[in-house]
Amino acid sequence: MSARASELLLLTAYETEKPPLAAEEACKIYTDFEKAFKASKSAAGKVTEELNFRFERLRLLMALAFVKVFTRLSNNEKSKEALGVLLEALKARSTKEIDKVVQKQIAVFDQLYHEIFVNEQRDQILSLFEQTLDAGSKEELDDLLFDGVALLQEVDWEANEEDQDDADPLDEDFLKNL
Repeated sequence: MSARASELLLLTAYETEKPPLAAEEACKIYTDFEKAFKASKSAAGKVTEELNFRFERLRLLMALAFVKVFTRLSNNEKSKEALGVLLEALKARSTKEIDKVVQKQIAVFDQLYHEIFVNEQRDQILSLFEQTLDAGSKEELDDLLFDGVALLQEVDWEANEEDQDDADPLDEDFLKNL
């Protein structure tokens, strides 16, 4: 079921565009994680590099979906750079490679917080993104997956377009007098 949730999360995030991963690949990321998780359980709970790698890939997939939704809601050009970093990290072949990609470009993620304005849905999406990065267990990731899928069903995609229409440019003379 969670494999389907990871697929649904990605497809909903990229609803109007072709996702960078096929739906089957999103499912495979989750099922690979689940297999590594079960294997670690039978190995007396010994955490393996394989489990760590599969866990990180699942977190990256979820983070990618949340940042894509944020990008769609905010039209924040800098958030597109964060998407690129996450996609590059997803291509890594080890946990060390993932860390290297993300650490090299960590400042890009700070840009996500510059244009939040007062928009509850953007704030909720960023909160899920942050919680995904902080997650440390399968249960936490599963909960976040389901929370993310549920939230995306409630997102008002047109609200961003209305926000853009309502955004009158500020009068430069007015700004100078402040």
